Amino acid sequence: MFCKKNKLLPVNSAIILGKVIINFFIPILILKHLPNLRLDASHIWLVISPWIIYLFSFLFFEVLNCIQPIEKPARATLIMTSGIGSISFAGFPIFEVFYDKEGLSLGIILSLAGTFIVCNTVGVFTGFWYANKRTDYYKLVKDIFTFPPFVAMLFATILMNLNIQYSESLTEGLKFLGAPFSPLALFAVGLNLDTASYYKNKSYFIKGQFYKLIIAPFLIYVVLYFFEMHNSLVGKICILGAGLGSMNTIAIVAAELKLRPKLAYLMPGIGIPISIITVILIHFIFL
Repeated sequence: MFCKKNKLLPVNSAIILGKVIINFFIPILILKHLPNLRLDASHIWLVISPWIIYLFSFLFFEVLNCIQPIEKPARATLIMTSGIGSISFAGFPIFEVFYDKEGLSLGIILSLAGTFIVCNTVGVFTGFWYANKRTDYYKLVKDIFTFPPFVAMLFATILMNLNIQYSESLTEGLKFLGAPFSPLALFAVGLNLDTASYYKNKSYFIKGQFYKLIIAPFLIYVVLYFFEMHNSLVGKICILGAGLGSMNTIAIVAAELKLRPKLAYLMPGIGIPISIITVILIHFIFL
């Protein structure tokens, strides 16, 4: 925000950075982490809960649209950003502080097997669908299957199923290439934030945060309570993960597809700091 206000970078810096993050850094992260993922039966909720949150995000904003119309680009942005949380950036430190290394390990599974896959499948599909690309189904499928993060996810899934391990040098290379992702993603969010955008999107922003920070964790708590899983460590990680602010990645995807970009960047930009406070409260009050 400081760089933008003082015009320290070229005018099109935010657009270029967004494309670099989408087309390079996100595929690198997928290729680095996903093939090493190993799941067992007790982890099923870490995989399922992000899908539940996204499904209800879609239902929530579509029903809300019937009651009080929300323009299509804003509705798509809210579905995408409210339906997917920032597990890796905001969640990992919190999981480790509250539940030590075991909590962090479960958080990594929640991120890679849950939110990252939701982001790169239904999240991406939602973006293309609402961006008026649905008139040509061939083009829609082509756009998704040539989308670099989606291609990387398919390739990484094949490697995982074939149990192919990277060499040490390749692992270190991917680690080095992916290291700048978090600061660059947040920098891109900040580069697109301004106070005027908040007031122009205030109503939508509040609706999105209401779902993301309150309804989503409550929904997962109720589901896990029904299955008597809410007091387990897996259950606690799922509940806290549900209450985290919006994922930077899906916000950048929504912005790149011209789906209310200012609102897309507001959701994680302001939502993540707020969610850190609300998630801590959820931990101490309910868990």
